Amino acid sequence: MHIIIGDYMKVLITGAFSGIGYNTGLYFLKHNHKVILTVHNEKELKLLKEKVKDLKNIECYKLDITNNEDRKKITDLDVDILINNASIGIGGNLLNISSSKIKEIFNVNVFSTLELSRLFLGHLIANKKQGQVIFISSLAGNFPITNMGAYCMTKTCIIVMSKILKKELRKFKNIKIKVIEPGIYNTGFNEVMFNYINDYNTYNHKKKLFNIIGSNNLNTISKTIYKSINSDKLIYRDSYLASLLVKIYYLLFS
Repeated sequence: MHIIIGDYMKVLITGAFSGIGYNTGLYFLKHNHKVILTVHNEKELKLLKEKVKDLKNIECYKLDITNNEDRKKITDLDVDILINNASIGIGGNLLNISSSKIKEIFNVNVFSTLELSRLFLGHLIANKKQGQVIFISSLAGNFPITNMGAYCMTKTCIIVMSKILKKELRKFKNIKIKVIEPGIYNTGFNEVMFNYINDYNTYNHKKKLFNIIGSNNLNTISKTIYKSINSDKLIYRDSYLASLLVKIYYLLFS
């Protein structure tokens, strides 16, 4: 596959200890690109280095996106593509979830993601470099799911943020903005979010439902992320069915 910005890329992925971030890193690695996996803390970094110790062309760093000093690493590493995958999920009814929890999830998923991206984009513009920013949103950004309200809100913000950035960067033909909207994957992320739900019946129902309809094949979404590099389209979903569900939802309820 020919890659528009070069046959060899340096790709940095945040939140890459496991799940979609880690799997996507391995996918890019298999296609002969330099991969930088970043994680939230030193404990994760130690474990991640052990996992990839036998792999070549891969580096691992601690990059807590909420930490200003950590964010500055994005310019030092001189990468071609930033994949904003770092995210947290906090479940619960919007009427009852604490304001501090809502602020926490927005700080990670929206504000810190934007700050990291602005640093990277500023670096590309100042150095007249080609590059891409890929935001990992979610289908949940299109659907108001009860007991996942705060998370859905942040993912909606990511979609809108991407649309605005694409318009603002229109004159910079060498810079691309992409947003990926994965469906449900059984990575353990959703289970952690559901742990915040106090009502046992609601918690149990959501957990069972997501486990049933969730996919275990992470290569599906990793392939979608990889293929997005070659396109000028803004939004990418991991299947035709996912795209169809969003269209039907907006047709019926918007």
